[in-house]
Amino acid sequence: MSLRSTDYKFVSTDAAGIKSELITEYERITKHTLQPADPEMIFLSWVASAIVQERVNQNYIGNQNIPSRAEGENLDALGEWIYSLKRRPEQPAKCTERFTISQAQQTAILIPKGTRVTDTSKRLIWFTVEDALVEIGSTTADVEIQCETPGAIGNGYAAGQINTLIDVDDVLYYSSCTNINETDGGAGRDSDDTYFEMMRAVLDSFSTAGPKGAYEYWAKSVSNEIADVKAIQPRFARDEKLMVYTLNDNNRVAFLGGEEMTIESLEVYAEGSDRRAALGPDYTVDYTNGLAKISIKQDGALKEATSLRIVVEQEEAGRVYIYALMNDGTIASETIKEQIYAVCNDETVRPLTDYVSMHDPLVVEYDIDFTYYISRTSQLSLNDIQIAINNAVKEYTAWQSARLGRDINPSMLHSLLMQTGAKRVDIRSPTFKVMSSGADRYAPQVAKLRRTTVVNGGYEDE
Repeated sequence: MSLRSTDYKFVSTDAAGIKSELITEYERITKHTLQPADPEMIFLSWVASAIVQERVNQNYIGNQNIPSRAEGENLDALGEWIYSLKRRPEQPAKCTERFTISQAQQTAILIPKGTRVTDTSKRLIWFTVEDALVEIGSTTADVEIQCETPGAIGNGYAAGQINTLIDVDDVLYYSSCTNINETDGGAGRDSDDTYFEMMRAVLDSFSTAGPKGAYEYWAKSVSNEIADVKAIQPRFARDEKLMVYTLNDNNRVAFLGGEEMTIESLEVYAEGSDRRAALGPDYTVDYTNGLAKISIKQDGALKEATSLRIVVEQEEAGRVYIYALMNDGTIASETIKEQIYAVCNDETVRPLTDYVSMHDPLVVEYDIDFTYYISRTSQLSLNDIQIAINNAVKEYTAWQSARLGRDINPSMLHSLLMQTGAKRVDIRSPTFKVMSSGADRYAPQVAKLRRTTVVNGGYEDE
């Protein structure tokens, strides 16, 4: 959903109202009542139309001074003036190319910056972005290559497809070359909606304290093909074995060290047992200065235990996990993740004590399975309805996977299907499922369609 507003009317453009005001004022000044056929009526109609056009221009100018309504170059001017933010231009796709020479040499072999390669169809040309060396004793060198043609056109070349060297004379002892990962990162110029969203997000980037919004802003700045980003301080469940020690006073204890533990989540078991010990009757716990001391009751369920199994939630202080999702609902590729990491780990962005790393969200698969029925009195053809049904499924699939943590929601599917002309739909799958957004500091989830089953149930009476 776009954050941009519809145009605001600063002044009225009601032609009938303006004409009525002109007639009323004319009659007041001249003391003459106008008739529909009077020549003055034609003149006043022309004046009213001129006023309306000028007011339309006034409204347009007023809206072009508001970022949420401005367009094109006007929006660019506001973005650079208010937010010091330029619209992102088209960006080229990138990947890693591996060059191989015929045999190891006694001197390093240079692969010059700008060396061009292509695929067998020679549809696009790529070039190395920096000098690379095949080290002494080695036969390969990996270097990043970039597409000469910016935009998403360069995305999606699978590993092994870019395998033809154009500048053969520039690489001594050349044997072969190939991309070792899929090309990605190509993107078109920011749309007005995307540019405005970046304006709103850039406010978070001004802090030097490492807020969540800052990391998400800088991650999104890598490419406008990135649909959603989550930055979290991770929480994880520790599952460990602890030895039980007997103190001089015959009290039996176990120790667990670690900062930022949620001690209320502590679960204690005798090693090898599935029965959870009870806090109070079986043990007590004291958590002070990052050390948990578990004291075992002599008459409790743990009295014979020589070791314990514990499970406890703990936050990873100083760590930042970043998750990214692309516009097509796929998880960010290695190329995109490397670019996000490079931006977010820059010393001018990352606070000194933070440790930044990229991670993949958890994929939750779902099925689409429903039957639709058509009214006998429908004015639409079966083919038209079937096409509309298929488009609704595609729209729902794209919507469902467009955000990290978006709940799997069959109500949205039902809403889209009922706009196709179908009389009713019987949705068997998906069922509603709450998804993790990362707010609980665990990995966010993203929905992924597994299979689709659409059944035409035929006609029904109203």
